[in-house]
Amino acid sequence: MNESEDLLLVRCFTDILDRLDIGYVIGGSMASSIYGVVRFTQDADVTVEPFDNLAHELFEMLRPDYYISRQAMYQALREHSSFNIIHLTSAFKIDVFVRKNTAFEKQLIARGKKIKLSDQLKKKFSVVSPEDIILLKLRWYCDGGCSSQRQWKDALGVLAIQAGRLDFKYLNSWADKLKINKLLEKAVLETRQ
Repeated sequence: MNESEDLLLVRCFTDILDRLDIGYVIGGSMASSIYGVVRFTQDADVTVEPFDNLAHELFEMLRPDYYISRQAMYQALREHSSFNIIHLTSAFKIDVFVRKNTAFEKQLIARGKKIKLSDQLKKKFSVVSPEDIILLKLRWYCDGGCSSQRQWKDALGVLAIQAGRLDFKYLNSWADKLKINKLLEKAVLETRQ
């Protein structure tokens, strides 16, 4: 499996989401690699709008090519949590996060950036904004007891590479609301040293 094959699988999944008109954004290490320091990843994280009325159709469209648990998908829809799908041939995993009903989560998809991720693919993918991936990475770092150096380094990489293009007013406002403002301050200082 290589990066271009992974991207083709993400394209196949997002094409299905597009056909069903389910809003999505690509996040996780794939997004932080796009905006920051490239890091090898063996999966993709995709946040989707709740799709209760399209669950059966999505399940049936994915089933021929992916392992998918109907029970896990319905539980994720009820709880606004996550489930995964695994490509049957390659074992590539996509973690699917059903958008939560918080103010921050609601605007993630709306703020997504349409980005062409490969010269071989014409499609533009919806990717979490650089500001939002920083906030997500810092929140995951905080939720994990500030022990995941991968999350921390991903956030630092995006901060360093996107520094002149970031909306710091937005970043500071949401960092304060998410109670990660001290982590953001620390990360900004670390990237400026």
